[in-house]
Amino acid sequence: MTDLNETIDSAELDENHIERQVASKGARFGNAVVDGLTSGLLAAALSNYIVMGEFSLLVEPHGDEMNATIIQYLIITAYYIIMEAALGKTLGKYVTGTRVVNHQGGNASIGQIVGRSFARLIPFEAFSFLGEKGIGWHDSLPKTYVIKEQ
Repeated sequence: MTDLNETIDSAELDENHIERQVASKGARFGNAVVDGLTSGLLAAALSNYIVMGEFSLLVEPHGDEMNATIIQYLIITAYYIIMEAALGKTLGKYVTGTRVVNHQGGNASIGQIVGRSFARLIPFEAFSFLGEKGIGWHDSLPKTYVIKEQ
């Protein structure tokens, strides 16, 4: 039983240590602005190409707005999954000197990254990080943190 208590205490210590390194709300806002612009421009350009260009056979003719919107959400979600899975950070996190970690401070798993990325699609999720701790639903649901790089 002692080993289990030591494991729990160690996990709590790791999590408390990580919580003290959580990025500021200002850094998180900077991430949101840079990544919103980057992923939004990427989504607009690619969805227009897919709907109107070479891949237009994949969607309804004449640029159906619903298809374009779905494609844009998929591209934005893919931006976060690819960047955070491959590098542990997005362009916004590079700018603010932050990165995504798991509750122990290690690299987040691909499952956690996918969870983070799809959690961003929850209505009003963007406002969830405005709480006292500055941890959004896309952090708390997959048990990840955005921390300042050392």
